[in-house]
Amino acid sequence: MHSRLMTALILMTLLMASCAHLSVVHLDKKPWTLGQQETLAMRYWEFTYTSRLEDNKLIVTGTAKPIAGAVPEWATWIQDLWMQIYLSDDQSRVLAKDLRLYLPTSLDHDTGVPFEFHLTPEALGSSGPLYISFGYRMELTAQKNTMGAQGTSQVFFASQGALFQ
Repeated sequence: MHSRLMTALILMTLLMASCAHLSVVHLDKKPWTLGQQETLAMRYWEFTYTSRLEDNKLIVTGTAKPIAGAVPEWATWIQDLWMQIYLSDDQSRVLAKDLRLYLPTSLDHDTGVPFEFHLTPEALGSSGPLYISFGYRMELTAQKNTMGAQGTSQVFFASQGALFQ
């Protein structure tokens, strides 16, 4: 009887996992447009970008700048940063994503952080419009620190990203 219960639990878990999908329903998004400069402001970053098609890939290039007043001015060192882009359908289901990891470096609030993402959706979902969203995880400090963020007295941390639903 015990093995039947375990088997049923495993099958139920697999069934639930197969129904889950990555969603950006909670993130700000903009309709995808080809060849036009767009700006999408999130809680801590403003993304200015342009997209183009090249070799069956959607390539999105641009710059992310910290939002003035949301990110402290003293936060001038990127200790840890990743940025992600999501292409979603009108139901906020993620169709494609790409991730960029950044090495520790200085952060100029006016210049921001350049990015280039490559998206190759396997399917385009429903026949409705497509949307672009961004995610990020960051640890910013006041100065360069070889001991990581734990070795500083001031650390600014923020994260936004897609969720499984």
